[in-house]
Amino acid sequence: MNDNHDSDYGVLDELHDLGDGEYDDTGGQSGGDGSGKAAGRRRRVIVGALIAIFAAGVVFAGWHVIGAAVSNNRRAHAAALADCRSARTDYIRTYTSYTPAMSKATTLLKETKSVTDSDTRDRLRQQVNSLRGSDIEELAARECSAKQSRKELSDLADSYGRSRTVMVDGLTTVQYDSQTLQQMVDGMNAQDMRKRLTKLISRGELALERSKGKVDESRRSALETELVSAKQTLATAGSDDTTVLNNEFARLKGIVDGIIASMPLDCHFTQCVALTFDDGPNKTNTPKVLDVLKSAGAPATFFLQGQFVNGSNVELVKRMAGEGHDVGSISWRHTQMHAMPTEQLKKWFADTDTVISKASGKDVTLFRPPDGAWGDALRAQARDSGQAMILWGVDSGDWDKLGADAIAKRVVDGAYSGSIVSLHDGNAATVKALPKIIKGLKGKGYTLVTVSTLLAGDIQPGDVVYGLNDVQRDAE
Repeated sequence: MNDNHDSDYGVLDELHDLGDGEYDDTGGQSGGDGSGKAAGRRRRVIVGALIAIFAAGVVFAGWHVIGAAVSNNRRAHAAALADCRSARTDYIRTYTSYTPAMSKATTLLKETKSVTDSDTRDRLRQQVNSLRGSDIEELAARECSAKQSRKELSDLADSYGRSRTVMVDGLTTVQYDSQTLQQMVDGMNAQDMRKRLTKLISRGELALERSKGKVDESRRSALETELVSAKQTLATAGSDDTTVLNNEFARLKGIVDGIIASMPLDCHFTQCVALTFDDGPNKTNTPKVLDVLKSAGAPATFFLQGQFVNGSNVELVKRMAGEGHDVGSISWRHTQMHAMPTEQLKKWFADTDTVISKASGKDVTLFRPPDGAWGDALRAQARDSGQAMILWGVDSGDWDKLGADAIAKRVVDGAYSGSIVSLHDGNAATVKALPKIIKGLKGKGYTLVTVSTLLAGDIQPGDVVYGLNDVQRDAE
């Protein structure tokens, strides 16, 4: 490129030199006679004309290149505009089906608020909320304009394409679940509504009982009045009075839900699971367990051996209590106690409770018998020490040399609402499994709580507990 330019400028320079010099016809320099001057003037005219022609050629070539570029840009912009409009046409065609389907689903969800035990309705509600949260409806108001840049048109076309895909995928589920839910509602008879209303009345009575002192009395009074009305409706409604029963259900459910929402967390109305850890504290692994729990915002319960609550482990116990975990006892060391003499039982309880309460700053109210083995004498000592005996409903199996994945699977698959899970914080595989356990349980909708939260108001010293609503009362 540069060589060509140098060549062009060389020609101009030669022409310029030719115009400036005065030469005679034989090639020698003139001595200034008239004929030499005339020849010089002719040459300058010729050179000027050549320069003008060359310049015009350069200008013409430049305009030709610019014109070609402009033409290409126009064609590319026109193609982008056409693509955008085509994408919008496909989008609008799908949107035309999407809008009535979403409207029908939204109306159906409003009409079936009283249907609280339907997986189909829950799935439909989640899908509708997900679609409402996207930019589908916003795009319907946008247009592809010739004033937009190629990039803007390309981005808008991509947005139309993505939204159309979302609508197509979502509509399949929305339409299917809407049809299924409608069929279920149409087939629901008065007998079905009676069963559902009876179940709700029981839930309302439990909410009335457990909300005492926790919710404003005027609201509890309104619930009590509505419970009377619901029972009367059950007694008087005819065999085909589905609408009457459904309306009563909706009124009562609104009040019951409001009461529950106003209460502190209560595991009788929330799906809870309590993770528990035995035989610590362990200097190496217990801090790692606490770190995982803290990061996940998951409270738990620790049953400690008294013999380990010393030295730097005292700070671990303080940390447990300070971070909101329950701290209970599993006796002085892991030895089955159901056959121990009374005096030895008494000493082990006293010694263990002393070191734990001193470290945690709290009384010990929860006791786990080693290996879950217990008898009447052990139960009596727990009662005399002011402690309930906490066993478990889900065994993680981490004591049996299982790997982290196996431990996590066993816990997540085995857990149920109100369950107590047995783990060991001194086990390295348990530490590795814990994040998966927490993620898996939360993914199934469980709220992780301490044992004292799970059983709040439900247990007394001497009770033997396997889970929520699974308590053997102490007859004493």
